Amino acid sequence: TLSASVASLENELGAPLFHRRRQGIELTDFGAQFLAKGEAVLDAVREAEDFASRWRESAQRTAAFAYATASLQDDGDGFTRETLRAFRAAHDEVDLRLFELTSDACLAAVERGSVDMAFVVGRPDPEAFEFTHLGDGHLLVAVPAGHPLAARESISFVDLAEIELFPVPDLDMSYRRIVEGFARYGLTPRYAPVPFSLDAAREFVRSGRGVDFSPAHNAEAPHEGIAYVPLAEQDAFTLPLGLATKLGAAEKPVIAALKQAIKQAASW
Repeated sequence: TLSASVASLENELGAPLFHRRRQGIELTDFGAQFLAKGEAVLDAVREAEDFASRWRESAQRTAAFAYATASLQDDGDGFTRETLRAFRAAHDEVDLRLFELTSDACLAAVERGSVDMAFVVGRPDPEAFEFTHLGDGHLLVAVPAGHPLAARESISFVDLAEIELFPVPDLDMSYRRIVEGFARYGLTPRYAPVPFSLDAAREFVRSGRGVDFSPAHNAEAPHEGIAYVPLAEQDAFTLPLGLATKLGAAEKPVIAALKQAIKQAASW
């Protein structure tokens, strides 16, 4: 069998690999050089296999996590950025990569596989995502401190009919609920044409240009020149907050551990 294999290879190469003599066989000059090149190829294959193995091991230790802008407070009770910092400190073998995005962008990242899990505002499409509900988020209206609305106990959508609003980042969640709230009064919200960022939102309100729908936890760390007023009872609403993963995707052990740490913090 071996002789037949060697003969077949020599026939394919078009040159003999061995001198066949009565006292035995030895490599031809061609055979010796071909052997060196073959060993180099095998070394490259082994190196490639080793690289693939190390890459797989590294991927299992990597956790890419995205969270919705402004929805996650820095510290305090429940699930916060401190939870993520504590997980990273307790699992120094894990490469925890964090991304702060809008909820829409978080879900798009989960769907294309660039992040493993995301903390989002609003319940995503159950046909595309698995969703672990952690709680409900409340919105307050961020008003310039000197504005008459800042002295109100609550604000209705009617009160905001002629006031410009800072654009809401979660277009498929918060935005829809706000539009529906205005529509109950036959009104359409007026959004200012400005780019979104947390600093831009605060400056927009502080400068007196208009108001912003802000997560309730912002009122716990108030910003100069801004007052946080709740929506009137008939207009108030909450948005589900939770963890989104891609439906049917295999869950890495590190992601399962991170999810458990977040769930424990959220139930504090």
